[in-house]
Amino acid sequence: MASYEQIRRFADEHADRARIIEHETAIVDLESGAKVFDATKAAATYIVEAREGVFAVVASAAGHLKWRQLGRALGLHQIHLVPPELVKERTGYDVGTVGPLLLDGVRMFFDRRLLNHDFVYCGTEDAHHTLAIDPQLIIDSNDIAGYFDSAEFLK
Repeated sequence: MASYEQIRRFADEHADRARIIEHETAIVDLESGAKVFDATKAAATYIVEAREGVFAVVASAAGHLKWRQLGRALGLHQIHLVPPELVKERTGYDVGTVGPLLLDGVRMFFDRRLLNHDFVYCGTEDAHHTLAIDPQLIIDSNDIAGYFDSAEFLK
């Protein structure tokens, strides 16, 4: 289960590739995030459920995904976002603060487009702190089920 303190420790242990940004503004969406960082480099972590199980989908936050088409491409059937209480139960994060780290037992699908950036900006479980992280470190720190290009699945 993720906690802000665990994410801070992770960032400290990987100081050359990750750092925590503290900010007055509570980040609750891309618009509030844009006041703190380059929103084109924001990475959203979605928790989804399909017949095949529960997964994290880490994608560029700069667009809305076509879930049905993405699910088909990933080999997932009946894909849907999980309800907020299940997100909290499975990850320790509240919806809107989910980050791509410490998702014990949750396999991940990763958006290749994020690899175009030196750093991406992610949730930390605390709306007043953002993680700036090398996207390759996200891959190295998770159980990756597959990759996709979000440009192919934008509404």
